[in-house]
Amino acid sequence: MRHSILNLIELLGSDFQQLLHSILNRYPVLVVGQDVEVVDDFVESLALLAPHRHQLVFWRDFTSEDDILSVWAEERHDYEVSRTLVCCKSANLRLLLDRISNIAGWIVGVSMGSRALGLEVNDDLFAKILHVAENSAVNVGVLEIDDSQRLHFKTTKPIQSKLEVERYIVHKILTRKTQSLERIRRLLKKSVRGVAVPESFVNTLLQLDVESAKITHDMFNEEVNGFVHAARRAILILSRVRFARELGAPTKLTERNLFEAIGWNIGGIDEMIRFVQAEWHEDFSDCVNGNSVMGLSAWVDSMWGA
Repeated sequence: MRHSILNLIELLGSDFQQLLHSILNRYPVLVVGQDVEVVDDFVESLALLAPHRHQLVFWRDFTSEDDILSVWAEERHDYEVSRTLVCCKSANLRLLLDRISNIAGWIVGVSMGSRALGLEVNDDLFAKILHVAENSAVNVGVLEIDDSQRLHFKTTKPIQSKLEVERYIVHKILTRKTQSLERIRRLLKKSVRGVAVPESFVNTLLQLDVESAKITHDMFNEEVNGFVHAARRAILILSRVRFARELGAPTKLTERNLFEAIGWNIGGIDEMIRFVQAEWHEDFSDCVNGNSVMGLSAWVDSMWGA
């Protein structure tokens, strides 16, 4: 059973922001539990947190590291191509260890106590997978499942972020969801006003659990994609700033001017630069400073019709 985004937020509480940060920044995420089916359900569910990415499943969509490396190589040449998120079911752990050395951006199921193609999934095997994950990215996320209703998320290293973007996204979607449901309920109540119907019928009419999950899902996608699109606009500017610097111009942008140009004001420039580097493998940290714009503010304004 795939878990909705709303369900993940409710189950994880304050841990959800760390999980979202890990997915957005392409940390490998290991989903660890005892029940194979539950573990694999959560592997699929976590993929919902990256609506801007193209999902591939290891051993279904590709079978070797050369396959995924060719996909990544293609991504590097086109900012508009959707980046890849890879899911690995718990049954394919042995194949992962035999064939793959880099699992950045992967979500991997680890069902402790089971067997994966004759290989016992125990603490030693988990240590091997964790080693591969730690060699693939700057940090690793671990989602521990006690049962389908008890979850805990942590990262192997402290997250170097205030999680402002992630907190904003969660707050925004929950607020919008509540407002939307209230409007729907008012409309439904109005539709039966003055009609003699049982109270149980009215209660059923106003029971919107399914709609609540769907609304949250749609709004989550909107907010995440809004952040991703702002990052793409930042790349358009920063790549040209870099070009100007390569020609010898001592040009840099301030955080304020860049954010005004791309229409984004949540979090700091470090958050944006970190996401751009994780998503598109581009480091623009030398193109922005915190002091003053050096020669490009008017040109940046003209790019966006100001």
